[in-house]
Formats: sequence, structure tokens, C-alpha cells
Amino acid sequence: MNPRNVKRFFGLFVLAFLIIFVVVIIKLPQNEDIVVTDNDLLIPEQTVEAEPEPVPEVEPVIEVIEEPEPTYLERLSLTDEDMPASMLQLAKDYRVIGMSLIVIENGDITHSYSFGDQKKAGSDTEAVPFTSDTVIRVAGVSELVSSIGVLSLCESGELDLDRPIGDFLGYTVKNPKTDAEITLRQLMTHTASVSDWGAYNDVVYGKIKYQTLKNMLTGEYAKSNFYSTKAGYDYDFSNFGSAMTGCIVSAATGGSFNSYMKSAVFAPLGIDAGYYSTEIEDRSNIATIYLRNEVNYTLEEMDEFATEMRSVEDVDNYRIAHGNLYIGASGLARIAQLILNNGSVGLVSVLSVESVNEMLATEAKGTLYKDVGTGLCVMLKKDIVPGRVLYGHGGNAYGAITELYFDPTDKTAVIITCNGCLNTTDDSGFPEMAKAFIKEVYGSVIGK
Repeated sequence: MNPRNVKRFFGLFVLAFLIIFVVVIIKLPQNEDIVVTDNDLLIPEQTVEAEPEPVPEVEPVIEVIEEPEPTYLERLSLTDEDMPASMLQLAKDYRVIGMSLIVIENGDITHSYSFGDQKKAGSDTEAVPFTSDTVIRVAGVSELVSSIGVLSLCESGELDLDRPIGDFLGYTVKNPKTDAEITLRQLMTHTASVSDWGAYNDVVYGKIKYQTLKNMLTGEYAKSNFYSTKAGYDYDFSNFGSAMTGCIVSAATGGSFNSYMKSAVFAPLGIDAGYYSTEIEDRSNIATIYLRNEVNYTLEEMDEFATEMRSVEDVDNYRIAHGNLYIGASGLARIAQLILNNGSVGLVSVLSVESVNEMLATEAKGTLYKDVGTGLCVMLKKDIVPGRVLYGHGGNAYGAITELYFDPTDKTAVIITCNGCLNTTDDSGFPEMAKAFIKEVYGSVIGK
């Protein structure tokens, strides 16, 4: 073969090979990877975009602050000790029918003594012993206890010590003789110029029928129920004035004063107490009251008065808050602890420290009793125990004597409940029996 032809043939062969190679390359799938499967089949690997996983919804975190369960104290159950010989002699000297005496030191109950009978034996009944749980009508000590309820409402803003009481009662109250409005503070410090010797006295002794509070303060009887002194200046003790606080509490709460005190004070402190004899849970604990060794006030008579007062509208009931509390010595001990421990007993808080300080602050010195300062329904006694100023209140009615006096400087207190004794008083009207026992306790028990 001609060499030229050989070169030409070889060139054509190479060209043909290149053409075939190019055609094969073009016919192959573009941008696909060749994968050999188990069946030796050539298939393109499919690129599948994965769906994004759903993002779970996150609920907002809300911090829930649970309100603590109401804390209540258990009912106080004291084991009464035998009275020391010195106190037994005093009980005999003063012809005590029945009594209980509780001592508090450094804010804690340290001694509880009881003596005699809450009800003497009858022709067909046995005597019932007097104990620290024996409930008695405590007369004027009611006023001190009632003030705790008033102050708790002041803390919540429902009452105000220095606003005119008419703001809460819904009508203007002025001393008609001086044209001056009176405040809650003035009522509680006995400087409101309110008198016990007018129509109020006539209502108490049944000389006139029961009147509404509005009629007593603004109506035809108003002048008789006020002194001529200007409110806020002179001290004149007034049961009527302190009793009005219960009416003001009722006006502020829309309910009864008794119900408010039970829910706000007595129930939290674990006290069986109320402003009616019918409110006491264990009525077998209620003491009969004796005067000159004879029965003077029976449970039946107490219940009759409760029925009478319950028929009166709450905002007109001015015969309860100042003197009709039924409570035992153990309950009064809790009240004393509350005050001495700045408004709390254990985990139970009823008042703030500020309210307790307000309660004990001396607001006025008066002219009726020389140099007697008074806090909010709290009296001061400087002549019982030498070197001590005792704060508190006493009650003396129907023959029964009750005293709750304390010294806030060292958190000591003496509580006395007695349903009858030789009831003589000193020049200031303080029961000699109670004075003798308080002096004895501070002299031979407290701090010993």
C-alpha cells in the first residue's frame, strides 16, 4: 500500500475514534453520578432535600407563686399548776370563788395557776373546777382585744385612725356642743368628749328603748351623749365611745363585728371566744358569776342578752365591743403574747410591728384621772409594781374581775380571770384583789 494512503487511512481511523468517543460522552447523563447497585444496574443517585424537622412549640415559662395556706394555731391547752402557798393565802383572804392566773416571761407562758370553782355545787349538782380554759365575760378587757380588730382594718386601708368617724358611718358626726368632728383615734383614747351619762346610760338601764347609733349621735339624744369639752383634749373614760368602734368595724366590713373578730383574730390564734355567750364552742366552760358569794349572772341570762343584741342591726350595736367579750385566761394569754411579740404568735401574724407600737403609744393625759396616759384602748398603771409601768386593761362587772397587764420592756405579763371574790377597790377603782396578785407575781415568780 502506498505509504501516503497508509497515513491517510490511519488519520481517518483516529478521527473516527475521536468522533465516536465524543458522541458517547455527549449521550451520557449530565451532572449525574453513576452508582452500581446490587443488581449491577447503573442508576443515577437522586439528591432529595430532607424536610426540616418541626420545631416544637415552647410554652412561655410563667412563675407561679402559690399563696401560703392560712396558718392557724392549735387551741392552747395548759396544765394548771398548784398555786404557791402565798397565792393560796391571797385567794382565801379575798374569798375567791374561782380564778385562773397565767404568767408570761420573755413573751412565753411560764406558769398557769387555777383555784376554786367556775360553778359551785348545787343541791343536785357537783362543783365544776375553774381552769385556765374557763370562759368568762371579761367586761372592760374586751376593749383592748377589740382594738386589735380595728388596727388590722387600719392596716388594710379600710379604716383610718385620724379620719372623722362619719366617713365610715355614712353621716357626719360632730359634738353638737362644740361643732367638732370626732375621729377613731379619739374614741380609742377616750378623748372624743363622748359621755356615758346621757341617753346611752338610759338605754343600758332600760329607761328608754334602744336607739339607732345615728339617732344617738345626730338626733334628739345627741346633746346628752357629749361633754362640753373639745374632742381630742381631755381624757374622759367612755364605754359608749369605745363601743362605737364595733359599729365602725361593721360599717367598714359590711358584716358583724363579732364575725370579723372571730375570722381575723380568734380563729388564727386558736381561741374559743366571741362577743356573745352563744358563740362559745364549749359552753360547759362558761363560768357563772357571783357577787357577795351569791349567783349574780347565769348562763341563761347571758344567752338572753345575746339574743337581744343579735336582733340589733350590726352598725347600731354599741353594747358589745367595749365589754361583752367571752374568753378564757388561756385565750387572753395568747392576746398578751401577740402584743408582746410585735403582732405575731409563732408563725401567725395578726398585726404589724408598727400597729403594735401605735397601740401602745401614749396619746393623751387626762383630767378625770390624774396622770393616766392611754394608748389605743390601753391603760397605763404606774402604782402597782414599784419601778414598772404596766400596760393593759381591766374589767370589773357583775362581780367578775379580769385583768390583763404587761410590761413590754421585758415581755412579762399577768392575766387574771375571777368569777367572784371580796371585791374592794383602791382610790382609782382598781380591784384590791387583782393588785395583790399582780404584786405577788412580780415579786416572787417573775425572774425567779
